[in-house]
Parts: sequence; C-alpha cells; structure tokens
Amino acid sequence: MSKIFKYLIITITIIVIIICFMGIKDKLKNNTNFASQENISNEEKNDLSFNEGMRVTLLGGSNMEDKGNINSMGYFILLPNKELIFIDGGRDIDGDLVKFYINKYGNGKVNHWFITHPHSDHAGALLKLLAEENNLEVDNIYYSFLKDEWYKEHDTRGYETAHIMLERLNSTKIKNRIECYEGQVIEFGNIKIDIIRTPNPEIINSDNGNDASMTFKITATDVDKSILFLGDSYVYASKELLDGNTKILKSDSVQMSHHGQNGVSKEVYDAIQPSVCFFNCPRYLYDNDNGTGYNTGKWQTVEVRRWMDELETVNYKAFNGDQTFEFTKDGIIKIEDKK
Repeated sequence: MSKIFKYLIITITIIVIIICFMGIKDKLKNNTNFASQENISNEEKNDLSFNEGMRVTLLGGSNMEDKGNINSMGYFILLPNKELIFIDGGRDIDGDLVKFYINKYGNGKVNHWFITHPHSDHAGALLKLLAEENNLEVDNIYYSFLKDEWYKEHDTRGYETAHIMLERLNSTKIKNRIECYEGQVIEFGNIKIDIIRTPNPEIINSDNGNDASMTFKITATDVDKSILFLGDSYVYASKELLDGNTKILKSDSVQMSHHGQNGVSKEVYDAIQPSVCFFNCPRYLYDNDNGTGYNTGKWQTVEVRRWMDELETVNYKAFNGDQTFEFTKDGIIKIEDKK
C-alpha cells in the first residue's frame, strides 16, 4: 500500500471521527437546554433545603439598567417539598434567566405556572420557552383569559401576544391546563391559593388588557404568610375587588399593580395592609423620572410610594436585581439579610 493511500485513509478516518463527534455534541446540546441538578454546586444544593414556609424570588431581569431598563414581571416560588411555582416570568429577553432558574431548581420542570394576563412584559419569557426546541415540562398552567376576539377588539396594544399565548396553551410541553375562576381554591403541599378575581369581558372602557388581570393570593399555610399578586389590575379591577369580600385581600406582602405606577386604587392597598411591597419596575419608573428628573413623569409611582409610606411598608425593587425572601413564622426575611 502506497504512502499516499495510507495518508488518504488516515485523513478520511479523522474526518469521519470529527463528523461523528460534532453530531454527538449537537445532540447533547439539544438535550441539555434544561440542565440536570447534577450540575449544581454543593453550596447550591444545600440552598435547596428548608423545612417550612416558602421562598419567593423577585426577578430583576429587564428591569435592571444593564439588562434592558424596561418594566417586566417575574417571580418563582420554591416549596419545602421542592415543588417549583412560576408567576408570569417577564419579557422574551428574560427567557434565559427564567431558564436558568428552571435548570437550578426544577431540573427542567415547573410544577405550577400562573399567568396574571397575556401581555408581553409578563408572558413573553414563557412564550419564548414554549417555542424553543427544549425539554421544558410544565405540569400545570393556571390562567384566566378572555376570548381571542375580545383582545383583538378591546386590547389592540396587547393583542398580538394574547393571540400567541392562546395558541401556545396547546403546547405539548404543558401537561395540564387549569382555567381559573373567581372563588376557586387551589391547594398542594403547604400552599393554598385563592383566586380572588378573574377578567371581566364587560370592562371595555378602561386600560382593558391590564384590567383583564387575574388576582390571586398564595399562602404558605404552615407559617400563615402570604403574597398577593395583582398583575396589572387597574381602575375597574379596583372597583370589583372592593365590591367583593375585602377581607380576603389582607396579605403580608403584595406585588404592586402595574409595576407600581397607575394600578389599583389606594383603597385596595389599604384593604391589603401589606408589610412588604414588591415593585417590578426599572429605577426611572420607580422615581417617576421621564428623563428630566425625579417625579417629572406622567406616572403615579411616587404617589403610590407615599401610600405605602403611610402603611409603613418595606419596599423591594426589581431594578436592584434578583432577590429571594423566606416567608417564615417570624416574618418575611430577605435571604442575604438572614443571620
């Protein structure tokens, strides 16, 4: 056999090996869009262990100045039994952040996902993950949406995202779809969830897509601590919340409606009586700064902050980055402040 022929055989063999290796690499890449918990450090594994209450993480995401400086809303809750709950998730540009936490705490699976309403700054990350080629699993998704025709006619600003959300509810990544209703009680583990309000299709003279938010309260029953989610509820949602049983609104903490700007009324917050408030907003919105200084914008954020001052709340802001809180018998404790 000539040397040239030998070199040719060796070259072909090397090429075949490289091609096979690249194929295996791509396959592994496709199969690890959501990583195994084996990749989590020992320190992080220890962080998964707690025996009561719940751990609530406020996502910074695109609210942060270096991540977009634009409002979005995302939370996840970890339970002592390791079940993972997501609320909204944020914009599509927050998708990788959401994926990171699903990797870390859920091994690619979210047990319960709640959507307050199908606007891009709330549902965008979920829509992105549902469209990607990955092995995401959502055991249960909870929602209360109006019909596609309603969004098309009465929420033109949010229609495109709402339309896509309604379509992607059929994704094979979602096992169970639970359409929520007012007065519904959902229980699992040490958690009780009260569905307080769902969208009213007759509301068409307000900020319609925002007033079509679902309101619900999540309570860790073993420590009797709660967080109320308002989504982007607005004027007419406020009236309906106050027309109902206001006692159920009482909560230890609250997600500030519509990112803390023009959301629910002062009377709603007075009924909630929170000790802790979560603002899902960039700094400029928190300061009502339109670019010309503090409280020069058209938003109501500074006034809402005054309401909270009257209630003597502690305020946490998403523009400061991801923050995790333990809901315990002794109160709501920020993890980094825990001694």
